[in-house]
Amino acid sequence: MDPDDFKNLALIPALLKQVEEMSAIMKKMMPPITTKKDVAKFLEKSEGTIGNYISNGLLKEGKHFYRKNGRMLVFVESAVIEFRNELLTGTANAKVTF
Repeated sequence: MDPDDFKNLALIPALLKQVEEMSAIMKKMMPPITTKKDVAKFLEKSEGTIGNYISNGLLKEGKHFYRKNGRMLVFVESAVIEFRNELLTGTANAKVTF
C-alpha cells in the first residue's frame, strides 16, 4: 500500500464534525413529530389514515409510538422519519400473522 492511500483518513474528523453540525441545524429547523396531528402533517396524510396505519400494523407500538399514561400516543420522531422513507420507497408493509 502506498502511504498516500491513508492521507484522506485525516479528513474523517472534520467531516464528522460537519455532519454533526448539519444534523443539529436540521433538528432545530424541523418541527416536532410527536403527536398524531404532527405525524399526519409530516406524512401529508389525514389523522384517520394515521389511525388506519396503526390498526393495520404499519405503525407499531413500541417502535413508532408509545402510550403515555396508557392512553395518549407519543410518536418516536426517528421511527416516523424512517417510516416516511419506507412509504416513499414502497417498502412499508404490515406484517400479517395467522
